[in-house]
Amino acid sequence: MALPKYDQIAGDLRGRMVRGELAAGQSLPSERELTERWNVSRSTVVKALDVLRQEGLVETRQGTGSIVKERTPLARTAGERYATSIATGNIYTAGEYAEIVSAEMVAAPQEVATGLGIEVGENVVRRHRVTFEGETPTATSFSWFAADVAEAAPRLLRRERIREGTTRYVELQTQRRPHTGRDWWTSRLATDEELGLLRLDGPAAVAEARHVAYDAEGRALTYEVGITPSGRWSRTEEYSMTS
Repeated sequence: MALPKYDQIAGDLRGRMVRGELAAGQSLPSERELTERWNVSRSTVVKALDVLRQEGLVETRQGTGSIVKERTPLARTAGERYATSIATGNIYTAGEYAEIVSAEMVAAPQEVATGLGIEVGENVVRRHRVTFEGETPTATSFSWFAADVAEAAPRLLRRERIREGTTRYVELQTQRRPHTGRDWWTSRLATDEELGLLRLDGPAAVAEARHVAYDAEGRALTYEVGITPSGRWSRTEEYSMTS
């Protein structure tokens, strides 16, 4: 089921922000431009901009329209990172990088087996990383892949960055293109390990996002869990990953 038009417009603008195409202090396209581009009424565009204002991503200034707020706290979804990789060849935007904590073959626990559509205990690759903006850790995440995917994509088991991102790398190695993504979001208290990795003073709340990317045949390509500090926006949605 397609998202409402106003949500599609908000999602498009939000994606441009996280990819750095709309920087802090920069003006968004005018309401007239958005109305014409999306072939919608002005009220639909106004509703889309209201969504972004409520998320703390933009502000309206008299005479200049809507402006991207300074130091916008954005939590990037796996789908948005994949879109960035497609557009630029690099999953990270300027100033972002990841440190790979581990890359290993393990037995699939229940939640991973369910996400990947395999049996509990089957071999899977688990990659653990911490993402930084400058010197600040902004997320810690796990990516899981079935053994047949790992066989075709051996770099998954190396403790090194994959600059195009694991999902894009898997696509290139297996020729299985992500078609649909599904994300689940929740909030909870950080574990002791997460407090250390994200340099938080405990107790502290974090957002947890679980993501599955499916190919055109509905087979899972990857199951991911990302943890970000509280104060970053989050959404729950199912969306196309095709261009």
